[in-house]
Amino acid sequence: MTWSDVPGHHTNASTAAEREAWERGATTLFPAGKLADRVTTVLLLAAGAVLTAVAAVVGIVAVASATASCGADGGCTPGASIGGVALAVGGAFVIGVLTLVLAVRAWLRRRTSWWIAAVGFVVAVGVVTWGTVLFVQAADQRADTVGTTASAPAADRVGSALSGS
Repeated sequence: MTWSDVPGHHTNASTAAEREAWERGATTLFPAGKLADRVTTVLLLAAGAVLTAVAAVVGIVAVASATASCGADGGCTPGASIGGVALAVGGAFVIGVLTLVLAVRAWLRRRTSWWIAAVGFVVAVGVVTWGTVLFVQAADQRADTVGTTASAPAADRVGSALSGS
């Protein structure tokens, strides 16, 4: 029976029992009893999308500012920084799409889906954190490398000046 085939809609021959049976068997993607589940799922999916968008914007700005001082003679390569940002943004995007697919699949099977979106959000936060840690480690290594090469000649000059040579 479909929504368009309501017993008693076209004819008055149906009984109250037939109408009640039809109403109990009616299906919808957003049943009243599961509205909170659907709202929670949509909010968690939206939070994951916002997290991914913010990570993308911050990552682009961070890579641009971190690699702006990299020159051909500086010896620094932006690969590790770009890799950390790509892991954070790309990983969050892939997890978000996978979470969306699994949540819609649960909706179609009339199952609860809020926990799928919650797990997806937590994993996305973990991936963004992991990418951020890799980016920061790359920035620290670049600072150590640049700081060592820039300060070594200065230290030699100070040492030679103190020794009188």
